[in-house]
Amino acid sequence: MNDFLMTIGGFAALASFIGFFIGLVRLIFVSEDKKTSLKIILYSVIGFVVGFGTCAANFSLGGMH
Repeated sequence: MNDFLMTIGGFAALASFIGFFIGLVRLIFVSEDKKTSLKIILYSVIGFVVGFGTCAANFSLGGMH
Protein backbone atom coordinates (compact mmCIF):
# COMPACT_ATOMS: atom_id res chain seq x y z
CA MET A 1 0.00 0.00 0.00
CA ASN A 2 2.89 2.39 0.69
CA ASP A 3 4.17 1.98 -2.87
CA PHE A 4 0.76 2.90 -4.25
CA LEU A 5 0.50 6.02 -2.08
CA MET A 6 4.06 7.00 -2.90
CA THR A 7 3.33 6.64 -6.63
CA ILE A 8 0.13 8.70 -6.38
CA GLY A 9 1.95 11.38 -4.36
CA GLY A 10 4.74 11.47 -6.92
CA PHE A 11 2.28 11.89 -9.77
CA ALA A 12 0.48 14.67 -7.88
CA ALA A 13 3.78 16.47 -7.24
CA LEU A 14 4.80 16.10 -10.89
CA ALA A 15 1.43 17.35 -12.19
CA SER A 16 1.59 20.31 -9.81
CA PHE A 17 5.12 21.12 -10.92
CA ILE A 18 3.98 21.17 -14.57
CA GLY A 19 0.91 23.22 -13.62
CA PHE A 20 3.14 25.77 -11.91
CA PHE A 21 5.10 26.38 -15.10
CA ILE A 22 1.94 26.54 -17.18
CA GLY A 23 0.56 29.18 -14.80
CA LEU A 24 3.84 31.08 -14.87
CA VAL A 25 4.00 31.12 -18.68
CA ARG A 26 0.36 32.15 -18.83
CA LEU A 27 1.01 34.95 -16.32
CA ILE A 28 4.04 36.33 -18.13
CA PHE A 29 3.26 35.84 -21.82
CA VAL A 30 -0.35 34.95 -22.57
CA SER A 31 -2.99 36.21 -20.20
CA GLU A 32 -4.52 39.60 -19.73
CA ASP A 33 -6.37 38.22 -16.69
CA LYS A 34 -3.73 37.92 -13.97
CA LYS A 35 -6.08 36.53 -11.30
CA THR A 36 -6.65 33.23 -13.11
CA SER A 37 -2.92 32.72 -13.63
CA LEU A 38 -2.21 33.44 -9.98
CA LYS A 39 -4.90 30.95 -8.93
CA ILE A 40 -3.27 28.27 -11.12
CA ILE A 41 0.10 28.98 -9.52
CA LEU A 42 -1.36 28.96 -6.00
CA TYR A 43 -3.24 25.68 -6.52
CA SER A 44 -0.18 24.06 -8.07
CA VAL A 45 1.99 25.05 -5.09
CA ILE A 46 -0.60 23.63 -2.68
CA GLY A 47 -0.87 20.47 -4.77
CA PHE A 48 2.91 20.10 -4.86
CA VAL A 49 3.18 20.37 -1.09
CA VAL A 50 0.44 17.76 -0.61
CA GLY A 51 1.88 15.41 -3.25
CA PHE A 52 5.45 15.74 -2.05
CA GLY A 53 4.36 15.34 1.57
CA THR A 54 2.46 12.17 0.73
CA CYS A 55 5.43 10.80 -1.17
CA ALA A 56 7.91 11.70 1.58
CA ALA A 57 5.71 10.32 4.37
CA ASN A 58 5.52 6.92 2.65
CA PHE A 59 9.19 6.76 1.65
CA SER A 60 11.31 4.11 3.30
CA LEU A 61 15.00 3.39 2.95
CA GLY A 62 14.40 -0.34 2.74
CA GLY A 63 16.15 -1.25 5.98
CA MET A 64 13.22 -0.55 8.28
CA HIS A 65 9.86 -2.25 7.86
